[in-house]
Amino acid sequence: MRICLFTDTIGDLNGVSRFIQDMAEQSLLHDLDIQVISSTAKYCPKAVNIHNFKPLFKCPMPFYKDLDIAIPCKKIIKNKIKELNPDMIHISTPGAVGFLGLKIAKELNIPYTGTYHTDFPAYIKDNTGSKSLKKLTDKIMANFYKDFKLLLSRSKEYIEILNRDLDFDPGNIKIIKPGTNLDKFNPKYKGHINWEKFGIPKDAVKALYVGRITKEKNIPFLLKMWEEYIKEKNFPDIYLILIGEGNLKTKAKELYNSNIRFIGPVIGEKLSQFYASSDFFIFPSLTDTLGQVVMESQASALPVIVSDKGGPQGLVNKEKPSGFIIDPKEISKWKDAVDTLYKDKQLRQQMGQNALEGISKLPIEDSFEQFWKYQKEIYDKA
Repeated sequence: MRICLFTDTIGDLNGVSRFIQDMAEQSLLHDLDIQVISSTAKYCPKAVNIHNFKPLFKCPMPFYKDLDIAIPCKKIIKNKIKELNPDMIHISTPGAVGFLGLKIAKELNIPYTGTYHTDFPAYIKDNTGSKSLKKLTDKIMANFYKDFKLLLSRSKEYIEILNRDLDFDPGNIKIIKPGTNLDKFNPKYKGHINWEKFGIPKDAVKALYVGRITKEKNIPFLLKMWEEYIKEKNFPDIYLILIGEGNLKTKAKELYNSNIRFIGPVIGEKLSQFYASSDFFIFPSLTDTLGQVVMESQASALPVIVSDKGGPQGLVNKEKPSGFIIDPKEISKWKDAVDTLYKDKQLRQQMGQNALEGISKLPIEDSFEQFWKYQKEIYDKA
């Protein structure tokens, strides 16, 4: 069986890109056939089964300028699909490339499935404040996914949302077991960062955030909470490190004197080193369907602080606590959690070990096997 996986994002610093790269890599390791199809002018990783086609043109996405709308060439990509002759098409993103993948699947009568990686309606609401635009985006997404015989969800928390907001049949939803690359994200990378280069004392406590520096990731809340905490506690020896890109990076840079350091985008082994060399991870997003970075941080033996909205809460080890799950409206509780982890090194280390123990049960290989199994079931029924 050959699967062509269509995606609008492949090289970006986000969980969707990382998951797709993992699936492409695992398919080669398992000698199974997944061919990734994308069209982006941004960085694209090189692999024999990743095919990136130059877009006809690109422009910033309305209301979300940190993402591009890249318009692919239908003729070139359709010819490539005819050449590859896939048994299945999988749509990972409902963008221009995803829409083209769906159109080609219907035109060539190829069975198709999808994964709901990104809660775009919630992003639109967060970035515009408009409930009407969210409802409109819900309708667009509902129309896009309505004929899918299988839609994969990254977490159980989103099954209800898919049914309620997109009117998608829960019977056609399956959950992909969470997983991350336990070799790439690992405590063995600890100690390889020159913190003084970034104006951070070597022995300071380091709180890490990885992801887009944007409103829909709840970054305004994070910056406000951190600035208040630092001033209330009279500038303790603790720093917030932001890794990523986004339109709020300027605001983050302005808070340099509040012990905030904006690093910018980081990929590869250097990112693994930042994870493992930090002391805890903080992720206030309310709209993540899973939270790949929460898995990566815990695989690096970091305790975490996450919100009680969306998928990341489901990744926190509750039997042996690996972090804090907090209502985003309770800013004082976020500050208390930061202060607790700052003051208690032994707790940080214990929670970090609990995090590592929990995530060690979620290798990316299991996610891939489940992903492949679900595609095969649809193919066998077609």
